[in-house]
Amino acid sequence: MIKTGLVPFVAASMLALGFPVAGTAAPGAVAAAPALAAVAVSQGTVVGGTPVTGTVTLTSAAPAGGLAVPLTSDNTMAATVPSSVTVAAGAVSASFPVTTFVVPNPQSALIIGVAGGVTKYAIVTVTTGSQANRGSISLARGGTGGGRVTSQPPGVDCVFTATTTTGACNNVFFPAGTQVRLEARPAPGSSFQGWEFETSCRDAPKVTIAAGVAHICRPGFRQR
Repeated sequence: MIKTGLVPFVAASMLALGFPVAGTAAPGAVAAAPALAAVAVSQGTVVGGTPVTGTVTLTSAAPAGGLAVPLTSDNTMAATVPSSVTVAAGAVSASFPVTTFVVPNPQSALIIGVAGGVTKYAIVTVTTGSQANRGSISLARGGTGGGRVTSQPPGVDCVFTATTTTGACNNVFFPAGTQVRLEARPAPGSSFQGWEFETSCRDAPKVTIAAGVAHICRPGFRQR
């Protein structure tokens, strides 16, 4: 049995011989390079021309000399970013400007960063001035069944069958701040299983319209 006072000596001896010891680093070991943990933007939806601040966050502190994170936008008509941002040595995050542009209709851009073999992105939606004071509701299919979804105040009136959707199903606009209540009624041979989760429609059947936001709601109609 090894006495407690000898443990540091034994561990050091084992390391000197090249054997790994729990809780210690082998001689010459190099710390793993940090990877990208997240890309975030200060505002998710803006009127074109509004400046936005982006932030990259690493999984650990940047090494000596810093770490450059390449950046791209997948829609430069809506938003652009610098080619890269450098996280300073010892830091875990850095900010960069996102430039948005006036657009003829709402558009989104993925703001993409890559570091340590990991790709992350954030989404910026650029809207028009005329739409800045209103938002929209669109319905997406949540199952293979049929049914009808209407709204109060009126506007949404969408009919789902097993293969098609007809009626006022997409881009139905309401003034910002309006509380819209959706009513889903299944067709014969189908049942309504509730609203599938969508971030912009998390409180369905109640939807509070946010300015410039396209609320996507997904009714779950299932065939019996």
